[in-house]
Amino acid sequence: MTRTQQFHDHHFTELAFQARHLSPLRRLYRQMLAGCLADEFSFRASPGLHANMTWQYATSPAALAEFEHCLSESDLGESLSIVDGDSRLLAACFVIVAGDTPIQDFHVDYGQSEIPAGVTGTMLTPLIAFDPPFGHLDCREGLREFEYRYQIGEAILFDGKFEHRPQLAGSIEGGARVLVSWSIATEDERYRFAIQRVIDSQMPT
Repeated sequence: MTRTQQFHDHHFTELAFQARHLSPLRRLYRQMLAGCLADEFSFRASPGLHANMTWQYATSPAALAEFEHCLSESDLGESLSIVDGDSRLLAACFVIVAGDTPIQDFHVDYGQSEIPAGVTGTMLTPLIAFDPPFGHLDCREGLREFEYRYQIGEAILFDGKFEHRPQLAGSIEGGARVLVSWSIATEDERYRFAIQRVIDSQMPT
């Protein structure tokens, strides 16, 4: 089964890539934390799924281009053809969990009825390696529940209708779990407005 077939049949797939392609994003993340970004790079924080989670969205063209460059320079670029055959990057962020992760309900990223399966995707990979007590990802496909374990050099790409949640987990004092997140969607004009409305609701105002 190809990755495209798996994505459309099971609403998720996994991609492997050379971890060195994350180096520019690691550097950008460190600069963001240190408050020493160049003028053309900007990020803005948006609340995540719980109090200890923050989404740091790339809000300038130069910052978003760094995430897009990571796709184009690595095997992660295949994600744009897996989602609906011809897709684009809509948004990207660092997902930062600094503290414990409480129990969460399963959710989907694009639950709106006017957005069908197969036209949106979220791709996640760890920016830096992390160990327990940080958690991974709980997934549900129909009646089957399973765990996806984050690893450097591997990413999960899942459909907007794929049920998932961050695992109930502890944290390390002074440490953080950091993921890179790419939001990908079809170029089909029939769905663009509804998809963009979801992205806008997540982005910082």
